[in-house]
Amino acid sequence: MLVIQAVVFGLFVGGFIIFVGFFIQQRSYFVRRRLQGNSRPKADLLRSQSEKKPAFLSADIVASIEKKLDLGKDSTRIKALHKRLIQAGIYNERATSIFYGFKMGLLLVLPVVVLIFWWGQTAHRGMLIAIIGAVFFVGYMLPDIILDKLVKSRQNKIRAALPDTLDLMVVCVEAGQGLNAAIKRVSDDLMESSPIIARELLLVNLEIMAGLEREQALKNLGERTGVDDLISLCNILIQSDRFGTSIGQALRTQSDYMRIARQKKLEELAAKTPVKLVFPLLLFIFPAIMVVVLGPAIIRISAFFSQTIH
Repeated sequence: MLVIQAVVFGLFVGGFIIFVGFFIQQRSYFVRRRLQGNSRPKADLLRSQSEKKPAFLSADIVASIEKKLDLGKDSTRIKALHKRLIQAGIYNERATSIFYGFKMGLLLVLPVVVLIFWWGQTAHRGMLIAIIGAVFFVGYMLPDIILDKLVKSRQNKIRAALPDTLDLMVVCVEAGQGLNAAIKRVSDDLMESSPIIARELLLVNLEIMAGLEREQALKNLGERTGVDDLISLCNILIQSDRFGTSIGQALRTQSDYMRIARQKKLEELAAKTPVKLVFPLLLFIFPAIMVVVLGPAIIRISAFFSQTIH
């Protein structure tokens, strides 16, 4: 067992050293290449750089694998994953590939690590198989669990900052600014206190400036966040813009509604508190109280009976 661990540790250390040496060599090569100047003809510069990139798998094999596993760019699974990544605040185009690579890496690495460290132990084969299966399941589900946690955490931060955002938008709109200018001003003011919702509003403003219709930009905001309150706010703004009603009045009404809804939710959580305290009281507090109250009496009774017997 010690020999196997030593060999594995040596392989890891050797691979790390080789990787560092290769990285330094490539870095120095690119530095020398930039210092020497580029003497290639213009035809080489216009040539696609993808032709020189080594491909570990052919395009036909990759296409067949993507088709069988439903992992193409237009597949529903990839679209759903991309939507979840955006709701978690991850906008990188390669995020889906990195996510599946991380998941496959855990599926392959964790069982191998368990086999290495449990090889030669006195554990039964059935227990070893059960542990490998559990580790395999954990490796498959861990990236999804982490992603769900990131999405929920980001959505909770957006919900917490939404009432203040609405108040600022109401002030800006009633001061005479248009909706686009109000969104820009609110995003600038909230960049320090609530950077998540500030970046989302700034992205809405950038989409509008790039030529996208405001209705579509607001719909994109709701889809990117996945927060119900923000989606309803976007729908109200779209309806106000479409029918020409007062945007300031719509924002104020939505702000009052959200504050009332938050108050009702807090009251509901407060009403559930006594029910949630029943089990800690029965399991931890009541036994301690019984020991403190009845402990001296039990000691005296036991001492009295021991004296009478003797």
